[in-house]
Amino acid sequence: MNKNLKEKFSLGDILFVDRGLYQHYGIYAGNGRVIHYADKLGDFGNDICIQEVSLETFAKGAEIKICNLPSSVKQYTGEETVERARSRLGEEEYNLIFNNCEHFAVWCKTGISDSSQVNKVLKGAAYVAAGLTLAAAIYGILKNIETDSND
Repeated sequence: MNKNLKEKFSLGDILFVDRGLYQHYGIYAGNGRVIHYADKLGDFGNDICIQEVSLETFAKGAEIKICNLPSSVKQYTGEETVERARSRLGEEEYNLIFNNCEHFAVWCKTGISDSSQVNKVLKGAAYVAAGLTLAAAIYGILKNIETDSND
């Protein structure tokens, strides 16, 4: 374990690694350990639960970064954050949309279960749906204009 890596993080920090298509989140528990929601063999699989692992296992070779929340958001102390994370060790209630690793980490730190990644996807889906609805409405109007002009 790289001593400098352990010293880079503070107890209760929300950590994340960029996996390309998504970011994976966890809580720094001290002593080079991270509590996160994942399968025993990777981020996803058939045995996803909240577990404590080494920084290396969490990172899987990626650079670990700290997620800084806005100062306007109420945040628990590092000790409280880790206590909250440990209170859920072994939980197997993973849900990609409603209870993923980011929901877990943000909840541990703030008491609010939230995922910016899910919010972005849902917002994008809403824009697509609104665009399709608008396109259908325009098509309907144009079709009526065409029908009226042929009469």
